[in-house]
Amino acid sequence: MFFLLFSYVAFAQVIQGAVLDEQKKPLPGATVYLDGTTISTLTDSEGKYYLVVKEKINSSLVISYLGYNSVFIANPFENNNQNVTLSLKPEALKEVVIVKNGFSRKSMLNIFREYFLGRTVAGKSCKIENEDEISFVYDYDNNLLTASSSVPLIVNNEYLGYKIKFDLYEFSLKFYKKSIKSQDATQSLFLGTALFSEVINDEKVKSRREKVYQGSSMHFFKNLTNAIWGKDDFLLFRKSFQADPSQFFKVEDNGDLKKVTILVNDLKDVLLAGKKPKFYSVYNVLYKKKEQSQIIFKTNTLYIDNFGNNLNVKDVEYSGVLSTKKMGDLLPMNYKSQADSKTNLKQI
Repeated sequence: MFFLLFSYVAFAQVIQGAVLDEQKKPLPGATVYLDGTTISTLTDSEGKYYLVVKEKINSSLVISYLGYNSVFIANPFENNNQNVTLSLKPEALKEVVIVKNGFSRKSMLNIFREYFLGRTVAGKSCKIENEDEISFVYDYDNNLLTASSSVPLIVNNEYLGYKIKFDLYEFSLKFYKKSIKSQDATQSLFLGTALFSEVINDEKVKSRREKVYQGSSMHFFKNLTNAIWGKDDFLLFRKSFQADPSQFFKVEDNGDLKKVTILVNDLKDVLLAGKKPKFYSVYNVLYKKKEQSQIIFKTNTLYIDNFGNNLNVKDVEYSGVLSTKKMGDLLPMNYKSQADSKTNLKQI
């Protein structure tokens, strides 16, 4: 027991500071959290916060308060005493956009749910509590649907036992023709910051979380950095042939991260809409001999933390099974697989 307690103290870190307004007055009740995690706190009556982090995770610190612009601190562990000043948001009227050819709000909301929450069992079980806050614009010149919200979306995921506050910064859904049908969609993207709150934690929910984790992108990158491959995990393929991962990925320690270098550039074999990126490498992966996905790397260097989070989110694209997993299948960045926990217990 002493050894376990000592280990916890040795690894625990504290981020603290104060949150003030532009008149240098404290803002009590401001939310302070590590993006994409369940790790959060509120400021006290003096605007002070004290956030205890059991294990270091490479996530931005987000400080938010209703009616104020949020502040983001990219590397909060480099300076764990962070005093910030929040500025008031300018008052803005909710935009009303009248579109031609009549894509109804209902149809736009339906396609948004599909590509934001996902089409899996977990995705379909999610409910957005404040859908009325979402605004839509359809760009007819580019066949592009975009969505925005002036307040964080509240997503209730009963299937995985989480309530998520998601600050939506960007949502776009591209179609190959003037359409709003799922079968005509070619590319989707959503970005934002998320705070997870655990609302259910029974054995059924824990089992669902583990099932969602298995075969996920987080699981893939965790295995990649630990050189775990095989028929009961992930298999790597190149152009329909099973490949040796060591010939295509180089993994090195980089402080608290793992640096992954992709060794082969397929750029000479591709042409993307007349544009040539600097790097483009394509792989197929098969999970447990049944779930097939394609992973496209648009950079030759990635950084992965100990939980399996890829910090270069925009530089990796998916198709196949991995592309179907959206917000509904999103786990907190500090989620620990039950399999990893059992392995650690055996080692202790």
